[in-house]
Amino acid sequence: MIKLFVTGDIHIGKKYDSYPEIKERLIESRFQCVERCVKEAEREHCDFFVITGDLFDNVSSIRQQDVKRIVEILSGFGGRVLVLPGNHDYYTGEEKVWKDFKNALDKVDHNITLLTEFKAYSFETGEETVSFYPAFCQSKHSETNKLEWIRQSQLDDSTYHVGLAHGSIEGLSPDMKNEYFKMSERELNNIPVDAWLIGHTHIPYPSDLPMEKDIAGYKIFNAGTPEQTDPSNNTSGVCFILTLDRNAGKTTVSAHQYQSGEIRFFDIIADVKEDGLKAAVTSAVRDLPESSVIRLTVTGTATGEEYAEKQKIYDEALCQFLTNRVEDDNLSELITPEQIRSEFAEIGFAAQLLEALSDPKEIQMMYDLIKRYQEKGGC
Repeated sequence: MIKLFVTGDIHIGKKYDSYPEIKERLIESRFQCVERCVKEAEREHCDFFVITGDLFDNVSSIRQQDVKRIVEILSGFGGRVLVLPGNHDYYTGEEKVWKDFKNALDKVDHNITLLTEFKAYSFETGEETVSFYPAFCQSKHSETNKLEWIRQSQLDDSTYHVGLAHGSIEGLSPDMKNEYFKMSERELNNIPVDAWLIGHTHIPYPSDLPMEKDIAGYKIFNAGTPEQTDPSNNTSGVCFILTLDRNAGKTTVSAHQYQSGEIRFFDIIADVKEDGLKAAVTSAVRDLPESSVIRLTVTGTATGEEYAEKQKIYDEALCQFLTNRVEDDNLSELITPEQIRSEFAEIGFAAQLLEALSDPKEIQMMYDLIKRYQEKGGC
């Protein structure tokens, strides 16, 4: 029996320039996440710690000190660490990040293998042998995947066989232009390895693996990112722990997930109805963890009093989170008939026009237009 801790798409070196107020916190969180993963892999007595690509966010601008730090964190794992180059940190042998990585490896005692050849990497674990077949990336984009050499390999029944690949999975990963090493599930299933460990897509697949308790029945595993990178990938940040066990020449694969992420990104809509703006915003973010980055879109119609105090309402409802962005272009002020008659009593046509409109946003737009016209002395 062997156990694998599987993660990927860690993106060390991601700059987070769009969040300057918490940039350093977000950068630091990715290192802390890897530290938690190594500790969990040790707690689970895993034999291998596998990174399925995009350990780094790019190949040219990662700071040497960050490369050195991640090497030191990974070298703390007691088993074997396998690192697959992905499309963000592709490998040809000339990339600065991998030269720095190898230099950092030379300075520490480690058990880290960078998978940079299209060959089977075999390791002994106790009385077991496991072979890994890497389909790593040699460029950021490609219309073809790197599975062909594995397809042509002769796999015997005397050992475990694990395929590693980085790229989009057809039907799961957004790849409309077919530029991210696309693979199909049928293609993967037709290659007779015991399990596939895939990187690239930031959401976990399968999505229904339980915590702690192992379940069987899957061959393709895409753990996603261990900590969410932005609002577009709605995940708590998880890793997979796989157990491969051979009995009577047949390998059984079972797995569960480990929730590794702490910082969350949420893209939320608050639709203001009868209860009002404050109630809608408060309800939309209720029960979210404080270690969250919130992007809130507010729609609907708010009373004049709440509309005038909307920024105060946002600040009070969102102040406990790491940071927030609010978009309320589609929030309208409720203009009542009484308000219209009171303010435009002398302009009968304006009052009639406003009262004839039914859409709150149209009413507000016309109301604002007439008010601006008044202020310029037009009426």
